[in-house]
Amino acid sequence: MSLFKKKAGKKTFGDSSKISQLSSPYRKTIIAPRGKKTKKNRKTSLAKIPPARLKNTSQRSRGKTLLATILSIGIIAYGIYAVFFSDFFLINNFIVEEEGTIIDNNKEINTILQKTIDKNIVLLSDKELIDNIKTAHPEIETVTVKKIFPSTIKIEYRKYPTVANLVNIVEGVQKKFLVDSQGFLVEENTEHPDLPHIYYETGEFLEVRNSFLSDPRQSQQRLTQIVNAIKLFEEKFAMKILYAAYKKQEREVHLQTEKYFTVMIDLEKDLNRQIEKLKKALPKLDIYNEPLVYIDLRISGTNTEKVIYKRK
Repeated sequence: MSLFKKKAGKKTFGDSSKISQLSSPYRKTIIAPRGKKTKKNRKTSLAKIPPARLKNTSQRSRGKTLLATILSIGIIAYGIYAVFFSDFFLINNFIVEEEGTIIDNNKEINTILQKTIDKNIVLLSDKELIDNIKTAHPEIETVTVKKIFPSTIKIEYRKYPTVANLVNIVEGVQKKFLVDSQGFLVEENTEHPDLPHIYYETGEFLEVRNSFLSDPRQSQQRLTQIVNAIKLFEEKFAMKILYAAYKKQEREVHLQTEKYFTVMIDLEKDLNRQIEKLKKALPKLDIYNEPLVYIDLRISGTNTEKVIYKRK
């Protein structure tokens, strides 16, 4: 028997211990929190892509570009053909309208528009069409051309306003016209009772669709002066003018009042000044009750306030 007896070693519990593998209700289990899994960014280097794959990608891109170019050229070519060479945009109808009313019996405008039939509506010149219509109808103030695709054009126009009745007298025979604001005779053998009447003696009868004077600019100017003289006298004296007689050679207008006396006005002088001269003479000249033959406002000189008149 040995004097020294080997001391039994103390058992340690390690990872290989069977006890560590036992499940125990008293064993504390720590569960690691769930975190978001981070995705690793994979950066693909062009150097790692096979050359054959890069070549195929480049070819597909060029192919798409070429296809888009071909389609664009095809669409443009078709558009050019449809606009310039096909019958789709050829004019086959037109509409004429005056201030909202359809006009189908205007021979001059219809003749002009008839020439546009079978012409390309896209290439039609609006300005040329408007100029042709205004030349044929000087009484038209505005013209609008509307293109109703694919093949109809619409003309809308408005005339200058009618401002007076003009009674043309030749050797005692009368012919009546309506005259617009430009001095243009727009209708014959008719009258508008609400518009002022202007009497004008000539050697020959005037013709419709012409200025009542040979010079269109002077015609418009004289007409404006005569109409303004009538309106101004009626406003200032509350007396109706039955008619105005235009004296071309004398450059005068004679206003025939409802009291049957005549007021003579010089169209070469200031109209307002002549009317005011009569206004100032009213305290001494009772034009409402005095039996008068005429009042002459044409006289001018040192004493510009002088009014010449004649009693019956």
